[in-house]
Amino acid sequence: MQFSSSHPTVVVTIGAKKTKQSNNMRVSPTTVALLASLSLQAPSFSVGFHVSPSGGGSVAASTNSNVSGHQRLRIGALFSTTTEDNETTSATATKKKKKLGLLTFDLDDTLYPIAPVLDEANTAFSTAMSNFGYVGIQPSDIVAAGKKIRINIAEDTQVDVSADKAEDPLKPTTVNHKEIRLAAIRKKMEEFILQTKLKQTADDWATDVDDLTAPVIKSAEKWARTTVHSSVVQAVYNAWEMERHHAAERHLFPDAISAIKQIQSDNPNVIIGAVTDGSANPMLMVFSLMPLFDFTVSWEDDIANVQQMEQFQELSAVDQSDELSWIYRLAVQKGKEMSALTNEIKKKNDEEEDEDIEWCWVHVGDDLAYDVGGAATCGAKTVLVDLSPEYGQTARLRLEGKVPEWSTETEDELGAHKKMSANAMDKVDARIQTLSQLPEVIAELLNGKSDE
Repeated sequence: MQFSSSHPTVVVTIGAKKTKQSNNMRVSPTTVALLASLSLQAPSFSVGFHVSPSGGGSVAASTNSNVSGHQRLRIGALFSTTTEDNETTSATATKKKKKLGLLTFDLDDTLYPIAPVLDEANTAFSTAMSNFGYVGIQPSDIVAAGKKIRINIAEDTQVDVSADKAEDPLKPTTVNHKEIRLAAIRKKMEEFILQTKLKQTADDWATDVDDLTAPVIKSAEKWARTTVHSSVVQAVYNAWEMERHHAAERHLFPDAISAIKQIQSDNPNVIIGAVTDGSANPMLMVFSLMPLFDFTVSWEDDIANVQQMEQFQELSAVDQSDELSWIYRLAVQKGKEMSALTNEIKKKNDEEEDEDIEWCWVHVGDDLAYDVGGAATCGAKTVLVDLSPEYGQTARLRLEGKVPEWSTETEDELGAHKKMSANAMDKVDARIQTLSQLPEVIAELLNGKSDE
């Protein structure tokens, strides 16, 4: 299965060229007899088929200059009348029919609102922190710590952040949501233990914490780093991530499931995948999205597979749509693999593939920069999910120059994001205000129509 967006058209020309047949076209015996009789009236008239890569499927008659104008008019009129059915049949047979082969979705703010999902995940996070003895650490503390870490990494590019891995196994080597959150959790845990240890030491010495000497404080800092174990940090993060997916299932937009099921019904062979820059994974949403999706690719989870690729770049440093191409190329690759496996399971041979079908790829998302700009660069038809304000999408905040409260995006990253969004405006093939519109919009895109 090849995913494409090109539409070659065919012109069938009857002229003074050598007779041949192309694309399984057939001429009825009646037509042959008619043209043979015409050739007796105009001896220089000959019959032939020519396939052209462009044109409107028109048919033209060609005669020699010694045929009179009246004869040429009569020949053209007779041919256009007698071969009308053959022309229609040939054009229909040679024009490829578009079918949906690959459909990819962004997840956050496309199939569910991200803000309430993160709020509920953060509540689970606070509970997990308290269960491990880290009382009083709030989700907002982690967000603030994450922003500082991102700024430090962006500003101190000369420092090898992996050099301290032995001392700090969770120190981020990539600027993505997961690595930043893990580092932020560890940082707040270390601060909590440090303050606890300093207070205990001050109480033992009957003095104030502010009066402790630098060597004592340095020893306490080392104690804190040693005490915080990676497994505890990971456990807290896992509690947050698990609740994130449960909350996403609870907050799915009302028409999300029915829209996807309708698309599957309309396009039985479609492969459906998720492409996300966050932590979401439909395969972990077992009560809702998992049965509907075939695969997922993530900027975070698939980094290890592409770090050796020349085009790889940290998401925080991306400022052009083509720099997002690797993740969409990976999605297309996985889509083709899943399609091949599906055909193999169904025992469908390659020769049974309909050559007159053109398989197409559509990407659906809420973010102009990452969804529309990135996918369009790789050849996808794009659908922008631009819902009504009551749905609570946050992408439009970035267009207004605002950072959502839950985001760790820096000012520089916000500026690059806004610029990319502006550049992607003309790459939108269709817009929808509710997900229930998606099946119809996809059908229109396959038929060459668009809302834009």
